[in-house]
Amino acid sequence: MSTQARKIYTKAFWSIIILLSVYYFYRAIHFRFYREGLGPTFWNKQFLYIFHIATALAPLILGPIQFWNGFRIRYMNLHRTLGKVYIIGSLLGGVSAFVLGITQPYQGSIIPVMLLSILWIFMTIAAWLTIRRKNIKAHRHFTIRSYTLGLTFIALRILDDLVYKQNLLFFISNDEVKDTTYEWMSWVLPLLVVEFFISWIPAIRQKKSVPNR
Repeated sequence: MSTQARKIYTKAFWSIIILLSVYYFYRAIHFRFYREGLGPTFWNKQFLYIFHIATALAPLILGPIQFWNGFRIRYMNLHRTLGKVYIIGSLLGGVSAFVLGITQPYQGSIIPVMLLSILWIFMTIAAWLTIRRKNIKAHRHFTIRSYTLGLTFIALRILDDLVYKQNLLFFISNDEVKDTTYEWMSWVLPLLVVEFFISWIPAIRQKKSVPNR
């Protein structure tokens, strides 16, 4: 692939990600604030929902900027500063997601949300640790995984539309089982796609190195 074609595909990819993020973030806000509600009191879910949305907003906005090679090369110090903001936002977003996960009334969603939040926290910490050790490749890969998990709400909303408007899981009759299934799918499938491109394909293509004698 030529450099020009790669740039075009990259711009198209990030344009789609940004548009989907804006659209589904709006829908998430509308659902939480106007349809289902925040909770009866400030300390009964209201604070947690607002805190989670506020903290998760940082990695959502900063992700495309941090992956922008031109910005990173030209403004390295700012890239590092924004990276710290991204890490703090992701960690706080992950912790609040964990608490919301274990306190939600939908039993089938507890485990997938808990595991999602734990993995999000782990991938973010791993990204921080690897860059401190100057392992840039590993840092980039862990950041990709972290950002992918942070965008789970997009996949969740898309799957919700596909399941209930396009009858994607037609072979499952129980609505609770459907909800649990696409809760798992919303972060497992994107993470598998990421691993396919950054880990599995490069490993398959890599030739065995011949040791020097």
